[in-house]
Amino acid sequence: DAGDLLRVDPDNKIGREYWTDITFGSQGRPDYAMPAAPKGVPAWAFRQIEDLKGVRRFVNWWIDNRQSDYGDFGGGLSDDTDLVEQWPGLALMGVDAAKLTRSQMAVADAVYKNGMFTNGLSTIWTDELHTYEEGINSNSEAMYLNYGDPKVVERLMTTVAAYNRIVSVNPAEHLHFNTSWYGGSGSYREGPWEWGKNYSYLVLHPGVLMGWYNGDPTAKKYVIGLADGILAHGKLGADGTRTFPDEINWRTDEARGTLPAGSPPMQLFWAAWRWTGDDKYLTPILSSVERAGSGYEVTTGGIRVPVEKINLKGLINLNEDLVDVLGKEDTWGKVALDRVKKGGTGDFDRYLAWQATGDKNILADLYGEEMRKAAAILYTQTEGHWWVDRVEIDSRMLQRTRLGGIALARNNIAPGNTVSWKFADPEGALKVAILVPNPSRTHFKVIGYNVSAKAVKAEMTGWNVAPGTWEVKSGPADGRDGLGLRAKTETVAFEKSKSLPVSFVPGKTTVYEFTLKTPGEAVETRPDLGIGRTDVKVTGRTVSVTVHSLGAKPAPAAAVELVDGRGRAVAKAATPALAAPTDLKPHTATVTLAMPAGFKAKGASVRIVDAAKEITAMNDAVPLP
Repeated sequence: DAGDLLRVDPDNKIGREYWTDITFGSQGRPDYAMPAAPKGVPAWAFRQIEDLKGVRRFVNWWIDNRQSDYGDFGGGLSDDTDLVEQWPGLALMGVDAAKLTRSQMAVADAVYKNGMFTNGLSTIWTDELHTYEEGINSNSEAMYLNYGDPKVVERLMTTVAAYNRIVSVNPAEHLHFNTSWYGGSGSYREGPWEWGKNYSYLVLHPGVLMGWYNGDPTAKKYVIGLADGILAHGKLGADGTRTFPDEINWRTDEARGTLPAGSPPMQLFWAAWRWTGDDKYLTPILSSVERAGSGYEVTTGGIRVPVEKINLKGLINLNEDLVDVLGKEDTWGKVALDRVKKGGTGDFDRYLAWQATGDKNILADLYGEEMRKAAAILYTQTEGHWWVDRVEIDSRMLQRTRLGGIALARNNIAPGNTVSWKFADPEGALKVAILVPNPSRTHFKVIGYNVSAKAVKAEMTGWNVAPGTWEVKSGPADGRDGLGLRAKTETVAFEKSKSLPVSFVPGKTTVYEFTLKTPGEAVETRPDLGIGRTDVKVTGRTVSVTVHSLGAKPAPAAAVELVDGRGRAVAKAATPALAAPTDLKPHTATVTLAMPAGFKAKGASVRIVDAAKEITAMNDAVPLP
C-alpha cells in the first residue's frame, strides 16, 4: 500500500512517515531541517532540551486528547497499562510530574474499578506476558511515581504473595515457573502450559521493586531463586562461553532455546547480583555480551574475547551503566568508541562513546538523531496512531544522560537511575540540560547547562546511591567540566529517596560532584510508616488518619500531627507500634485528630512525626482532602 501511494505521490508526507515508522523497505525519513542552537548555547544542551520537548509533546498529547475521566485511553486498559510505562521516566526527569502521576494512577485505579485483578494476579487466565499487562505493570509503574505510598506498596505485596501459586520447586529441586497460562483464580500446568519462558519473569517486577524498597524476604526468595534455577541449566561451550535456556519445563526440567541478550531474566540476574554481590549472577549477562571466537584481542572475566564479537545490544535493556559499574571501559567502551569513529550511528554506541571520552559533540549527534526520528513519526504516534501499546517517543537515552541510568522503560523491570529531578519552576526541566556521566553508587557528577537568563533551582533526589555521609563539591565548570578554585565544598547526609537542593546559574555550566565518604546503614533494612491520600478522611471537625507499617522491621510507636496552612502543628495523636508486613498483609492503625476552633482546612496537612529512622520520608505527609 505504501509503495502504491508513494509511486504516484512520492512526497506524500504522511505516507512517508508511516513507512518510516514501519521501516521495512522504507525510502528513508522525510527531510528534516535541524534547528540551530541560539548563539552561545552549546549544541548538545540545546538538542537535549529539544529532544525532551519531543517526548513531552507525545505524552501530553495522549493525556490531553485520549484519556477519559475513567482513566483509560480508549485502547483497552490492558494496553493502556503498556502506554503509561513511558510516563515515569519523563516525570522523574522533572517534566510535568504531577500531571503524569495523576494520569498513571488513573490507569492503575481503573484496572481495579474494572475488576481486572484477582488475588494479586490478573482476573483473566492468559499467557505469561499478558497477565503482566493486566495491571501488574501499572502497579509497578506507580511505585516510581509514588514511592512508599501505602496503596501502591500494598498492591505490589498482593502480587508477591501470589508467586507461590505460579512458581515452585520441581523434582530436580530447581525453582521454576510451573505454568505459562494462569490467572488469579488458577492455572494450567499440563503439557504446553508447564514451560517457563523469558517473558514469564516480567511478573517479578513487583518482587524486584519490593526487594529494592524494603528487602522483602519473599520477593528476594523468588527473584534470587528463579535466577538460580536458570543458572542450573547453564552450558559451557567449546569456546569457553556459557549459554542459558530460553524456556524450562517445570515437570521434566527439560530446557530449550537460548536466552536472548537483554531479555527480562537478565534484569533478574542484575537484581540478584546487586542484592547478594555474588558474581555468578553476572555470568549470563557477560556471556550474552561477550561472544568468544577467533582473533582474540582483549581479556575479560578470564575469557579472551575479540572486540568484533562483543554484542553491546545485550546491555540496552539493562537500566544501569554496566560499563562503568563492571569496569568494562577498556573493552565494551572501546568497542563503542571504535564503532562511532568508524561512522557507526547507533544511539547506544554514541552514548557509550560519550561516556568513554566526555566528548559532548557525540551527544549532540545522538540527540539530533532522536529529534529527526521524533519529527518523522510524531503524527503516527499521536493522531495517526496504530494502537495504544504500539506508540512511543523513546526517552531511554535522555534518561541515561539526565538521570544517570534508566528509571523505567517498557519491560525493563530493574530500576537503574542514579537520581531524579524536581524543579521549582514548572518549566525548569526545559531550561537546563543535564548530564550524569559514568555514575556509580558511591560517586557521580552532575553537569548542568542553564539555557535561560535566570537561575534555575531544583531538588535532586537520590535513587541508586549508597547511604551515608557524602562530600558535595559545586561551582562553575572549567573548560573540561571540572571544578576550579572557586568550588564550594560541603558535607551532607544522602541516600535513596533523599533530596538535596541544587541551583544552575544562567547561561553557563554548573558542576556538582558527589562522593561517598562514610557509608551508612542500608536504607531497605529500616522500619517505615506511611500515609497516602486515601488514608485521610474528614468528618465534620474530625480528621481520621490510617497509618501503615511498610518497612523491613516493626515500626515503633510514633505520632501524627495536624498542620495548618502556615505550617503550625495544631493537634497530635499517638500511633501504636506496628508489625512489619513480612507476611505481605497490611498492618495499620487509625488515629483521630480534632480540628481546633478557627482552624481552616485550606493548605492544611497531616504528617507522621516522632518516628524511628525510616526507609523514606516521602510517605510521611499528605494534604487534607
